[in-house]
Amino acid sequence: MDHYTDAFYGVVKQTQDSTGYTLPHHIEAYIVMLLASKVDQPDFLPKGTFAESYMNNKTPKELGDTCLFVTGVFPEYGKRHGIKKSYYQDIGIGSYSVAADYMNGELFGTLSKHFNFLSNFIEITVSNPESPEIYIIGD
Repeated sequence: MDHYTDAFYGVVKQTQDSTGYTLPHHIEAYIVMLLASKVDQPDFLPKGTFAESYMNNKTPKELGDTCLFVTGVFPEYGKRHGIKKSYYQDIGIGSYSVAADYMNGELFGTLSKHFNFLSNFIEITVSNPESPEIYIIGD
């Protein structure tokens, strides 16, 4: 994963430079680690639907991470089924909000509050021609 971490750190920094956006260090590190951890994990989607996972979720952080990854890396995910990106963003926002109550409140509160921006930031980052290849089987 170190190879992926280094690669994503570089492209996240490059995205910040090219867009003029500056992420707080702890958010930057979280985004880099999220991308690096999911990049070669083919079974990252929840079992069942996202809504079922949200309603029954015992691990809101994991569902929030999955929603952030899906909406950033695969912004068209669900479109062929008539599901908009905002659906997954809303579930991610709610999941991180719940995680903020039980875990690192500052981190997950920030992720919840700025979820849509971060989702779009990740989309820009992974569409960068210098981004590491992301091979995920399925959809």
